[in-house]
Amino acid sequence: IVFCPSNPIVSLGPILALPGMRAALAASLAPKIVVSPLIGGRALKGPADRMLTTLGHKPSSLGVARIYAGIADGIVLDHADADLVAAIEAEGFRTLVTNTVMHTDADRAQLARDTLDFARSLAGAVLTP
Repeated sequence: IVFCPSNPIVSLGPILALPGMRAALAASLAPKIVVSPLIGGRALKGPADRMLTTLGHKPSSLGVARIYAGIADGIVLDHADADLVAAIEAEGFRTLVTNTVMHTDADRAQLARDTLDFARSLAGAVLTP
């Protein structure tokens, strides 16, 4: 299950707020991967960083990870956020650092491959109690 790099408050938040959704995700044995929509504490597009701040969250990939705590297994970060790996892993996530800026179709395809490879690498760990 991939949580695409969308605003965690207004794009994915309403889906996660559906009755039973968080519990269903937490119970799923499928690897669950978040692609952080923030790079270096900033949203490339849209108000996600400002919304996170306004609502009391850290405007960073660490803040994003905390929103998905308990339902996601891993998070994909941009190289600009590599300094957050230890803090995010301390929150219970596995991390993958790669290029998350998508300017071209090739960039989009590579991020998709990296994310799916990461999910596959976690599948055994997630399925094994």
